Amino acid sequence: MSWQQDQKLEVYARAVQGLSTLEPDPEKQLKYLDFIDIYAALDDNEMELYQQKYPQESTTMATLSERLRAEGMEKGMQQGMQQGEAAALRKLIALKFEALPNWVEETMQNASPADIEGWLERVLTADSLEKLFE
Repeated sequence: MSWQQDQKLEVYARAVQGLSTLEPDPEKQLKYLDFIDIYAALDDNEMELYQQKYPQESTTMATLSERLRAEGMEKGMQQGMQQGEAAALRKLIALKFEALPNWVEETMQNASPADIEGWLERVLTADSLEKLFE
């Protein structure tokens, strides 16, 4: 696709407008926005001019981008915490009961975050692995 240099900002703005109109999924919008950004290759001066000429589109997409990136970071943090809790539980079980049988690993693989938390609360008071995982 080619366009005149003086049309570049308008083409970019229309692409962003079309994206926000045609694609309802915010995650896909962000993905496609990245593609539009790469393809348009606006330099800093052009981006500043775009933001001045098209403030609504600029704000809408910036807000969407910030929100989705924040959600992604939050999900990553939650997953990291869950993995850390599971690792701590495995270590406590190994220290208390000396070995992790296969059935314990399988049970933990399919566990919810609430399961892990419950087991962490009971690991110090359980007399056996069977009682811990009741």
